Amino acid sequence: MQQFDQAMQHVEAKYGFMTSEHQYVSRKDEGERVIVFERGNLVFVFNFHWHESYCGYRVGCSKPGKYKIVLDSDDLLFGGFNRLNHDVEFFSAEGWYDNRPRSLLVYAPNRTAVVYALVEDEPKATGNLQLTENVKNC
Repeated sequence: MQQFDQAMQHVEAKYGFMTSEHQYVSRKDEGERVIVFERGNLVFVFNFHWHESYCGYRVGCSKPGKYKIVLDSDDLLFGGFNRLNHDVEFFSAEGWYDNRPRSLLVYAPNRTAVVYALVEDEPKATGNLQLTENVKNC
């Protein structure tokens, strides 16, 4: 748990999400056991389901561009199963979803919390949704 706390503090130091004025909960789904919310330029996806993982799971976001995984509770470092590929880039697509103007397709493994960060220093891509090799076991 100490390693996860340190990783979360590192994400806070880099992105300043705790003091960000932008915060929005876009999904609270009791049936799927999923919560999705934004803070700053980060999108948090929590899947609390005990056995359901979701491939190609659409999550709403407000900002256009490319997103990358910056924190993953399923990482081996935290005792997880390492089911996500951190080298994958996720591109937003235009179109309203969960009251957000854009969305991403992600893999949400069961019993995980994953944080996606908007990559601002590179050209932003929008348009068609792209589901790439973001899943090791999907």
